Amino acid sequence: MLTNYPEVARFVGLDPFEMLRQARINPGSLQDPENWLPGERILSLIDESARLSQRDDFGVLLGKCRTFTSIGVVTLLLKHEATVRDIIAASIEYRYLINELLHTAILDDGSNAIIEWNLVPGLQSSQGVNLVAAIAYKAISEALEMTWEPDCIHFRHSAPVHVATLKSFFQCPLEFDSSFDGMSCSSKTLDTRNPFADEILSGYARRLLNLLPRPRSESVVDKVRSVIMMIIQDTSPTIEKVAECLGVPVRTLQRRLIREGNAFSEILNGIRRELAARYLANSSHSLVTIAHLTGYSSLSSFSRWFATEFGMPPMAWRKQRRDEQGRAVLHEVAA
Repeated sequence: MLTNYPEVARFVGLDPFEMLRQARINPGSLQDPENWLPGERILSLIDESARLSQRDDFGVLLGKCRTFTSIGVVTLLLKHEATVRDIIAASIEYRYLINELLHTAILDDGSNAIIEWNLVPGLQSSQGVNLVAAIAYKAISEALEMTWEPDCIHFRHSAPVHVATLKSFFQCPLEFDSSFDGMSCSSKTLDTRNPFADEILSGYARRLLNLLPRPRSESVVDKVRSVIMMIIQDTSPTIEKVAECLGVPVRTLQRRLIREGNAFSEILNGIRRELAARYLANSSHSLVTIAHLTGYSSLSSFSRWFATEFGMPPMAWRKQRRDEQGRAVLHEVAA
């Protein structure tokens, strides 16, 4: 995540070592690209760097400097997988070797496909999402040496002031204020052959990767959160629908959640809080649209829930947050 951070920070007029100190990250830890750092600190550093430099394209600037090989040892496999679909599936399978802050899923109805990426549950950062988008896009496009492009890259947040940076980096149409973060294309193009595919080399790479230690398996809570994120914008995310997607009986899912000390309603409420705050603060979506994107069928239901959770109506919260952001920018300009 922080490859080339000092160089990019200097480029936008920041002292990288002071920024790292404030984020409680040892500059020496950046010397080893395989070092693992707390996700909250990394995202806080990227967001604060964007705010202080007034560069709302900071995440993409950071991703733009990456090379394909800087993604890690998994690039040996990605380079030689048979199709675009296989490259994406391999990046999902070995995501723990690329970036544990990133969760990716392929949604394919046979005609159109979406490759959706999100930060793992509990983390929010528009700059982090932009960096994740840049890393994911680079991993796929450079594995194919720019012989394939998606139809569109989608962002939940509104168009940034420095949108030109994004347009020059992503060589395809961009959609802001989208209902998801990710890329879209036809199902047919996902099966485009990789001109560099080599079955022997990909098999060799997979055997090497499988020798590396794996993290603990994904918890039931993580799986439930992933399914809710996937279906919430299209339907009311009930426990029955989530259980169906996971292929388990409802009672079995309930027992497993209780065993991990969680209730479905608490998980759903937490996701709604994350999404509502993110859409209100970083997008131009209407309240009706945000209600739909957080799984509510009516604006009145969403507004009642929001007022209970945040202590004020959604429009008042949005105004307060944007006023705070405006004052912060004016303060930095004055300083």
